[in-house]
Amino acid sequence: MKTDIPETRYVSMRELFIGFLLIGLMGFGGIQASANYVIVERNKWLTPREFVELFGICSILPGGNFLNVTVMLGDRYQGPLGSVVGLSALLLAPLLILLGLAYGYQTYSHLPDVEAAVAGAAAAAAGLIIGTSARMIAGLRRGWPSVVFGIATFAAIGLFHVPLVWVIGLIVPLSVAVALYRLRAAPRKEGSGQ
Repeated sequence: MKTDIPETRYVSMRELFIGFLLIGLMGFGGIQASANYVIVERNKWLTPREFVELFGICSILPGGNFLNVTVMLGDRYQGPLGSVVGLSALLLAPLLILLGLAYGYQTYSHLPDVEAAVAGAAAAAAGLIIGTSARMIAGLRRGWPSVVFGIATFAAIGLFHVPLVWVIGLIVPLSVAVALYRLRAAPRKEGSGQ
């Protein structure tokens, strides 16, 4: 009997550790770009759509978005220990790099070249965020609800400065309700021959 549920790929502890270590090493200015590359393109642990959906769910949970993704993926492939291994790998390299940079910045922050490097890094980080957003949009299921709720979220937060908790409290339940309605209505349309 064939089902529509895709088979979950087996991912070993070693693969989880190396994958999340790479994400942590490559995640300068925002981790989503490196995460998308490692999880979707390089290792094929998730499809682009699965990645966007998982990231969307993890974005509305408390805590760091990608820390939540790491916990959920680690648990999916290796249970609770996989979550611990994934988080440890994700945080190991950035922690060591940050300690070294903090010492260097404390010692040399007064130099003009260091100030210029920090300004350049900020511009690169903004570019990474814009590029990653464009890639994530490409993975979304297109249709009027995605456009309407995307524009409503952008307008509420970006233009009208509505607090995030209010936006999430209103837009998330509405978008879930619309998605459920459309899923339930789809079989009826197919069955009626339309």
